[in-house]
Amino acid sequence: MKINVTYLDHSGFLIEWDSCYWLFDYYKGQIPDIDDNKMLVIFVSHSHGDHFNPKIFDLYKKHPNTTYLISSDIKINEKTRNKYGITDEIYNKIIVVKSDMEYQIFDIDNNSILMNTLKSTDSGVAFLIRYMGKTIYHAGDLHLWMWMGEDKQFNNDMKARYYKEISKLKDRTIDLAFTPLDPRQEEWYDLGLDALLDSTVIKYVFPMHFWDKPEIISKYKEERKAKQISATIMDIKEQGQCWSLDI
Repeated sequence: MKINVTYLDHSGFLIEWDSCYWLFDYYKGQIPDIDDNKMLVIFVSHSHGDHFNPKIFDLYKKHPNTTYLISSDIKINEKTRNKYGITDEIYNKIIVVKSDMEYQIFDIDNNSILMNTLKSTDSGVAFLIRYMGKTIYHAGDLHLWMWMGEDKQFNNDMKARYYKEISKLKDRTIDLAFTPLDPRQEEWYDLGLDALLDSTVIKYVFPMHFWDKPEIISKYKEERKAKQISATIMDIKEQGQCWSLDI
C-alpha cells in the first residue's frame, strides 16, 4: 500500500491514503492542497500551543467531509466555540477523546478507522490507529521527559509512567511511528525513542518535536549504527518535506 507523508512542522504531519487524509497536531506550516473528494480526519493530541492551532476549524469551510478527534483537555464549550468559530455543523463533527479508550469511525468507502488512546506523560493522549491492515502511532507528547536539571524522584516517576504506557504497545508491529526526539533533553534525548524501539517492531519512524534542530536525527542515526536497529529512521530536513512510502 502506498501512502504520502508530509512534514508540516514540529509534531504536525499529513498522511494521504487512497480515501482519506489524516492531519496530526497541526501547529504551523503549509498544509498541501487536499482533494475535496477525500475525507479529512484531524487528530489533536492535547492543548499545548505547539500541538493545537484553532485554525484547524477553518478547514471545515473548504472540506466539509472532516472529522475531528480532539483530546478532552481541550475544552469545547460555549466560550471556546465562539472563540474558535466552531459552528453547530463543526461541533457535530468533533469526537472528544480520553486516554485508554477505543474509538471507531469510517472512511468514505466504509473502511474502519479504529483508534486506541494512550495516556500522555505530559498532557492529553497518544494515538494508536489501525486502518486497512496497517498500524499508525502518533505519540503527541507521550515521551520519556527526563531532564538533567530535575530531581531523581521526578525522573524516576517519569520513567515509570512512560514504560507503563509503552508496555501497551509491546510486541506490536507498527508501520509508521511519529515520536519525539527532543534535543533540549541533552544527553538523555534518545532514551524515549530507544525504549519505544526496544518494545515494538516499527517499520518507519518519523522523529518530531525537535524544534529547529533537525540535525538531532542524524546524530541519533549515527549513534545507533552499531545497534543495527531494524526500523528506518526518516531524515527530516524542512517544512513541507514529503515522502511516498510503501507500507
